[in-house]
Amino acid sequence: MSEIVPLSVPVVEGVVVESRPIDPLDAFEWFLQIDVANGDATRDTVVAYRREVGYWLDWCGARNLDPIFATRTDVETYREELKRAGMAASTRSLKMSIVRRFYAAAVRHELVVKNPAEGVRGGKDLTAAEDKMKALSHGGLAALVAMMPQQTLADARDRAIIGLMALHGLRRIEVHRLNHESLITDGDSPYLEVEGKGHKTRRAYLRADTLAALELYTRGKAIGGFETKGALFVSHSPNNTGKRLSRQAFNVLVSKHLSAAHLKKVGLSCHALRHTYGTLAVAGGAKIEHLRDAMGHSKIETTSIYVRAVEKAKNNPANFIGVEL
Repeated sequence: MSEIVPLSVPVVEGVVVESRPIDPLDAFEWFLQIDVANGDATRDTVVAYRREVGYWLDWCGARNLDPIFATRTDVETYREELKRAGMAASTRSLKMSIVRRFYAAAVRHELVVKNPAEGVRGGKDLTAAEDKMKALSHGGLAALVAMMPQQTLADARDRAIIGLMALHGLRRIEVHRLNHESLITDGDSPYLEVEGKGHKTRRAYLRADTLAALELYTRGKAIGGFETKGALFVSHSPNNTGKRLSRQAFNVLVSKHLSAAHLKKVGLSCHALRHTYGTLAVAGGAKIEHLRDAMGHSKIETTSIYVRAVEKAKNNPANFIGVEL
């Protein structure tokens, strides 16, 4: 990619870069630091956004197109190729929004005059959110738990992880970030201090069986010579033993256990366990405001997806027709 226009880059994470040609990705990262989440974007968010921009840059490179000189037509062609590849409208919309932000950063740094992605949207998906949601039924979750082995330290770790996702609704990233110090047991109601989106911290109060699973894993780590401070969930594979479990590893272990229980389907993964928590909690009688707080939603409208999903199944109009086949 060409380097264009010598400009000074503002301070990024405490480091001042001297005047030099700006690489568009550097400009974009600085832009993310001040723009996303009101200037409080996590490093994970910045990395994820840069990765998405990388896909666009690779697409341009494969066509000998300098992204600095890309046109609206180029961006629309990229969008159409994503659509033909079968990518969901919501995913296309996310990718287009990141490309727009990339060029907004370039405009701000005077690398380009106009944002070629301005006004280019990913497309509409008219499917109701609750109809797109993937979740396990009560029986499915019971089958998943019943099929999980309980022989090794990794087994104990996996059971605790599945419990936190499916019985407490924690996001994958939230489980990934947990430390031993996150577990607070002094008091009548043990809980985890969970770091959610935007660095917001909330308490996840633990069921007795989830607490027992965490304590069993912690004891096993101590016996096995692993640290019982810092990262709570670590790898027990030969190559990365003792290191914090990566987010990708969470995907692998959840998929492994879903497959073993013959429950694995397209779209059924870590986040589906969070949806399982939401739907089963509502079906069991949990109040929506309590569920909102437990899941870390900022708006109750987000939580209402679980109410709509349960109500649709419960109040199926077909059941009101008094004719038997």
